[in-house]
Amino acid sequence: MDVYRINKEPYHTDPCSVIGSARYGGRWNPQGLGILYTSRSPELSLLETIVHLPPISLAEIPRLWLSRLRLPEKPEGIFWMKPSELPDYWKTGTLAETRSILSEWLLDPFCLGVAVPSVIIEQSYNILLHPAHSDFEEIELISQEIIPLDPRLAK
Repeated sequence: MDVYRINKEPYHTDPCSVIGSARYGGRWNPQGLGILYTSRSPELSLLETIVHLPPISLAEIPRLWLSRLRLPEKPEGIFWMKPSELPDYWKTGTLAETRSILSEWLLDPFCLGVAVPSVIIEQSYNILLHPAHSDFEEIELISQEIIPLDPRLAK
């Protein structure tokens, strides 16, 4: 399975780094415990990046790099979670609440990744990858390219 990740320049040189998510935490992980946030499509990856940017102009956005990563093909590699399987607060809860949802997997990764629905559009999935899982080292960088931002995104 291929997944996508966008990194701001100069962080694109290590697209599998979890340093940022360890430093700041995220919706699904606490500070100090990094995971790799990826998406099933380049489009969702861009949407996820844009919604997390501070209010700046399009010209102020650093150069963005799209990485295509190939995950090892193992049937038990990704655990898929449907919106109906998540607590009611998964979209609107506090960070403490949403970070607790995957606490078991975060502490003991029984699989390489967990597929979670996107808060932006729950029919699309983000794939969270755990660097402590033995298959993490098998992730391959397939391609990497600069994403030119369409000026219409500034509207």
